[in-house]
Amino acid sequence: LGYRHTFGLGVPKSCWTAVSYYQPVAEAVVQQAVDASKSRGPLGSSSGHGLPQIERIRLNVHANQGTKPDRQREVLQYYQYSADRGNIDAQTAVGTLLNLGTHGVSRDHSAAAHYLARAAAAGNDEAMAHLGHMHGAGMGMPQDFTKAHQYFSQSAARQNPLGLYGLGYLYLSGSGVEQNHELALKYFQQAADQGDRDAHFYLGAMYMNGLGMRRRSLSKAFMHHFQAAQAGHVQALYNTAVMHMAGKGTPKACKPALSNLKALVEKGPLAAALQAGHEAFFRGQHGQALLLYLQASELGMEIGQSNAAWMLDRGFTHAGHQAASVATALFKRSAEQGNVMSLLQLGDCYYYGNGVEQDWVRASAIYYEAYKERSAEAMFNLGYMHEYGAGVPQDLDLARRFYGMAKHANADAALPVYLANAWLRLHEGWAWLRVRLPSRLRALTAPVNWLF
Repeated sequence: LGYRHTFGLGVPKSCWTAVSYYQPVAEAVVQQAVDASKSRGPLGSSSGHGLPQIERIRLNVHANQGTKPDRQREVLQYYQYSADRGNIDAQTAVGTLLNLGTHGVSRDHSAAAHYLARAAAAGNDEAMAHLGHMHGAGMGMPQDFTKAHQYFSQSAARQNPLGLYGLGYLYLSGSGVEQNHELALKYFQQAADQGDRDAHFYLGAMYMNGLGMRRRSLSKAFMHHFQAAQAGHVQALYNTAVMHMAGKGTPKACKPALSNLKALVEKGPLAAALQAGHEAFFRGQHGQALLLYLQASELGMEIGQSNAAWMLDRGFTHAGHQAASVATALFKRSAEQGNVMSLLQLGDCYYYGNGVEQDWVRASAIYYEAYKERSAEAMFNLGYMHEYGAGVPQDLDLARRFYGMAKHANADAALPVYLANAWLRLHEGWAWLRVRLPSRLRALTAPVNWLF
């Protein structure tokens, strides 16, 4: 309902109504992230751990790159081989993957500590910070804030953002050290200056509550929550949405609040259908994948819409005589959410009459919208349509300009543009010659429709 009210799909279009439907779901997602962070100990971050891992896989880009589990296994095996042979960066990467259990890798804190300890002993500041986190959270070892402080300090001395964040958290909470909000603020700021999203989140919380400073600042609180939200921090996404809704620290505005709530909901359990769709597709279960993508698309997930449309358009499943019209509708919904490739596909549907009645005027208008988004394909298509007067006035000079813009927008368009310009020169030569022919011969040389 939140998605449908956002775009007016069968219900009145209303931003605030959409917000009212998205908000309780977003609250549940935040609560799940917070509960998961508590299970990870005092240093557990609520930046997204504990939520489903939803990969942003677009089939029009990744469909031919092999089976995803196989690729992940090969990459992990390569890193483990390099780590076992003493590669410090590989030891840190493998230790981190095993510690967090991301990218399809099962958690193994004991093995993680082994690789991270080797990297830390060799002076890797990232490994030191991760070991500090493991000791502070008691992950695979007894909780020990003294050792956590030791590792964080060694890492922070090298200006590692994760180490600086860890020190900030220890001083904020008074874990193993005397509580000191001023020092916490200092370390969080140094970590945030390097882009650490958790540090930005806690800075936002400190400015919101006036901790470690003379007076609180809602505008600075919003700024730091906004930075954390931009990096995908779950609680920060919710906090910035609420601040937009209430007009605290930022002007009251519905659209950014709605955007954040929608992004947050799409990190939660309801979005698991999208990940399941990816897994089914790469296993070759295309019918199941399509159903899962369609389920995700009804929830308003743009990637689900574009992937389902792509599968229907490419004929991956036998979806009946309505497949083309459903694909067109899904391309339209995906384009409404900002997917330029779907906008191009929608233009193609109107140009060729796939799933809709053929309409070159409508196709040219859609291509023009994609052109405004700097799409080289749209520029080329508009050049072609102006060359032949398809849905737009015939204008060979304008056609040449669009072809040129396509080449500048994307270097890969150089060869198609070269061939198009070669034909355009012939077209221009014939147009010049034709108007100079005797009228009797001119009637025999009516323009040929080369469009297809």
